[in-house]
Amino acid sequence: MDFKKPVKSYRLPKSPGEFQVGKGSKQEKVSPKLIDNIAVAEDTFQDSLDFIVRKVRFGPSGQVRMALVFLETLTDKVTLSDFILEPLNFLSFEEYEVTQIPGKIIDILPSALKIEEGTEWEELAKKVVTGHALLFIDGYDRAIVLEARKWKERSISEPQSEVAVVGPREGFVESLLTNASMLRRRLRTPNLVLEAIPIGTTSNTNIAICYLKGVADENLVAEVRKRVEGVNVEAMHSVNVISEIVADVRYTPFRLFATTERPDKLAAALVEGRVGILAENTPMATIVPSVFWQFFQSSEDYYEHFPLAAVNRGLRMVAFFIVVGLTAAYVAVATFHQEMIPTPLLLAMAAVREPVPLPTVLEALLLETILEGLREAGLRLPKPAGQAVSIVGALVMGQAAVEAGLVSPQMVIVVGLAAVASFLIPDYSFVNALRLLKFLFIILAGTFGAFGLMMGYMVLALHLTSLHSFGVPYMAPVTPFRWKDMKDIFIRAPWWAMGKRGPKEGGNNEQQN
Repeated sequence: MDFKKPVKSYRLPKSPGEFQVGKGSKQEKVSPKLIDNIAVAEDTFQDSLDFIVRKVRFGPSGQVRMALVFLETLTDKVTLSDFILEPLNFLSFEEYEVTQIPGKIIDILPSALKIEEGTEWEELAKKVVTGHALLFIDGYDRAIVLEARKWKERSISEPQSEVAVVGPREGFVESLLTNASMLRRRLRTPNLVLEAIPIGTTSNTNIAICYLKGVADENLVAEVRKRVEGVNVEAMHSVNVISEIVADVRYTPFRLFATTERPDKLAAALVEGRVGILAENTPMATIVPSVFWQFFQSSEDYYEHFPLAAVNRGLRMVAFFIVVGLTAAYVAVATFHQEMIPTPLLLAMAAVREPVPLPTVLEALLLETILEGLREAGLRLPKPAGQAVSIVGALVMGQAAVEAGLVSPQMVIVVGLAAVASFLIPDYSFVNALRLLKFLFIILAGTFGAFGLMMGYMVLALHLTSLHSFGVPYMAPVTPFRWKDMKDIFIRAPWWAMGKRGPKEGGNNEQQN
């Protein structure tokens, strides 16, 4: 699918916030005096138990004084000792002026070690809290920034929310560099761009915008960069924070951006011309722009034979209407349109509903509320206990409610079918929106019958067609209709019919047959 729709101009609210450096000092730049720099560093991190200042002397008479500043919880002390301090013992400091020493230090340190210099204390403080070490030299008004980051991270494992029977088993982790490496292993091209943008005045979290140069539309990339840079929050806890702030429409139950824990899914989206957003400490990525039909696509569709993939996707789309409208349709028919029910079935329903004291609409709302409560309880409890609560609770409470005459067996069956249908849709966040909508549809059906149900579907259709994701219509390519992009919407066409996407002049993309 082409993503070349014009994006709308966007303005984001600003909020104040700065990185506090040297609470008791007015010094903004590195001083030539080592004692002043140590004082500012200690003042900035005076309440940090992991803050270390290592003072060293070099030269025949110790005339060259230095100080190494770092946080031991984020920095590899072995690297600092073996690859930074140890090589300095072999440097003849008496042969050089003070201003020449930094260059000589950079020359003798390992080439794989990332080294830079800085003068602004605000930027240097941010370097320290991201795992870098600062080397100050007495008489030199710049700090040498040494990359020696090291922290514990979770190993790569199978995604929890996107389990696939066939296909790769690895998912994103909380390390941004690890996620970037998994993405580069799948897209081995220099056109893969990963732009880092720090977000959060307090958390200083790195956000990576990833796209394929020459494939993604330049206007789309510029708009994504503009909106992400405009995000002004104290802390970036999750990539979902960005999704909510930069969305085109804020008041909608549907997510306008798809999220994924699978590197293969993100790589496929980048090849299509989309843009991905990765964040530190978040084991998932956001894909922009996203369309409605994307939430029915599963990774297995592209690893299975295409006829089976087409059938599975069709089942998911049918499940959409079952989740939203099956219980509501039963309420409408049982309350207002009994003539639509065959006479034998109607008599059987009337016989079992006779002891039920609640109206059909309240019966449906009660059962759906209990089901949602059991679902949430199963998620919040430990995994073994959660499964027991979900299964046993549903069976025992459903059977007990029927025997007590509180609900009818038909209602239990209908609600159970809708619950099973919700498990067919692969995107959990999209299902959450449908769970909210089904309550609204039940109320409409219980109040106005089939007319209310039809009005609900009409309003839902109008709402979906009015949504945009970074300027791209949410219902594209069905509306507006684009025939060449229909190969991967309702069914997954065979690979030999999908065509090949390639970069064109000016970054334009076309579906080549």
